[in-house]
Amino acid sequence: MSTLWTEDPRTVATYDTECAGRHDHDFYLALAAELRARTVVDVGCGTGVFVTDLAQRGFRAIGVDPSAQMLEVARTREGGDLATWIHGTAADLPAGTADLVVMMGHVAQYFLDEDAWQHALSHVHRALRAGAHLAFESRQPDRGWPSRWTRERTETTFEHPDGGTFTSWVEVTEVVGTSDSFTETHVGHTDLPDGTHLAHAETLRFRSEEEIRAGLRAAGFAVENLWGDWDRSPVTTGSDELIVLARRD
Repeated sequence: MSTLWTEDPRTVATYDTECAGRHDHDFYLALAAELRARTVVDVGCGTGVFVTDLAQRGFRAIGVDPSAQMLEVARTREGGDLATWIHGTAADLPAGTADLVVMMGHVAQYFLDEDAWQHALSHVHRALRAGAHLAFESRQPDRGWPSRWTRERTETTFEHPDGGTFTSWVEVTEVVGTSDSFTETHVGHTDLPDGTHLAHAETLRFRSEEEIRAGLRAAGFAVENLWGDWDRSPVTTGSDELIVLARRD
């Protein structure tokens, strides 16, 4: 079982189909316009849907991702030639050039330990101009995610971009921590049209609101807004998301 699904061209090929929703993309596009950002960076840009959207709307768009497979798709996407692509991490961004850095697709949850998270935030801080912004989302931990991510509740069949159908689901294998702050590991399963079964393990970090705020303060950010959903409603006990807008001090 491979643990790096982002480096497997077979799962990268199905990624856009499984993640076809636009709620987060449209949220961050509107935010970039409201902030009058000129240079926008997407850390963990994946296959580049958001970055090419930005570039086609006239933003100076930069996508950075550690996956060569993901970036190969991003570069060949319509509008990909209008963007700048960096194979790497936030550490590879130029200093003091960005007006807005976005980490969408719950990228913030891939930084599992606090050293890695603070390291990423410090490099984002360095990449931003003074007074510029960081925006990202993280799932609110006390919403029962491990019990929601079962085969029965997640199994879905899609049209494969190369023909036929594929079926995918997730199953949680380990949870470490408390209900409001934990690390969770699950296995993503995919049955391809040719009968091949893929299984990739993935681990995510679920931080509490207090932990997120503390980490941002330590990295030199001030939280300006915190929303509980993509309609900008406030965070409540029923909110699935913690959507953050923070300003670089």
